[in-house]
Amino acid sequence: MDELIIYKNELKNFNPARYKVIGIVSKMLLSRELFNKNEEIIDFLKYVMETEFKEYVIASRTLIVARTVRIIEGFSDKEYLDCKKKLYKYIDSKIINPNKKNIFDGWL
Repeated sequence: MDELIIYKNELKNFNPARYKVIGIVSKMLLSRELFNKNEEIIDFLKYVMETEFKEYVIASRTLIVARTVRIIEGFSDKEYLDCKKKLYKYIDSKIINPNKKNIFDGWL
């Protein structure tokens, strides 16, 4: 997913606007490329938002997005910054860079 690099760059800002984080999270949750099955979203929500939803919510991506947006809107400033940091780390872990070479490869 090429957009992950753009999302990562947007989140580098110390305090990005909430609408940007809501947009990034919504776009990620709706992506079948990033989360093939809805059950894969559960781990993302536990790590980034520290929340869990019931099974009937997990069955629908639009419900997941709606609930997640409400949660982000309800965050205090400290909770929001913690969520942003975790989201940045999660996106960073998902970015695969095949062009990155190890500088020590030629030495062995």
